[in-house]
Amino acid sequence: MNRTLLVTASLAALLAAAPARGERGPSTPAERRKAVEVTRRLEREPLARRAAADRRWLLQWIVEIPDIQVRGCSGPLDPLAEDDGGRFGKILYVQSVFGMAVYQIEHPRSADDWLAVQTAGVESVLRAYRSLLRARPQARWDELDALLAAQRRGRLAALLEQAMEGCDEPAGPAPGDAI
Repeated sequence: MNRTLLVTASLAALLAAAPARGERGPSTPAERRKAVEVTRRLEREPLARRAAADRRWLLQWIVEIPDIQVRGCSGPLDPLAEDDGGRFGKILYVQSVFGMAVYQIEHPRSADDWLAVQTAGVESVLRAYRSLLRARPQARWDELDALLAAQRRGRLAALLEQAMEGCDEPAGPAPGDAI
């Protein structure tokens, strides 16, 4: 649990002061479209000039809205959140939050399927990672290379299910609870 809190606390660096959930109504269709668009753009261009502003908007929006719940869970992305070596680990880690939110937007009937949501988050990270490596080949992560290999073999969801055992329990904090 301490590791989960440490990992989730790293998200706090992206927000100055997030308002508590419940201060606003549910997300609007326009906001959900924008969230999907911004997430996909961050996957394609994680180092774009406007990427930092996009990440701040998206994370704050996810924290504020009551209708999309993203739960933190300790797993194979944890080393990214602890990165202080300049390999872009923290921006890749937070990409998982965006991917999980977009999955819930695009698959509202599956929003309670923790494995599908977590897998979507990791897949979003992997798309951003591939884009990042095209621009900065030295930003390689062994952990992400292993996840890419599992994805190529069609074993990503199985690997995540095993590595993130217990994530389906109501223990992991949502960003709004952790910040």
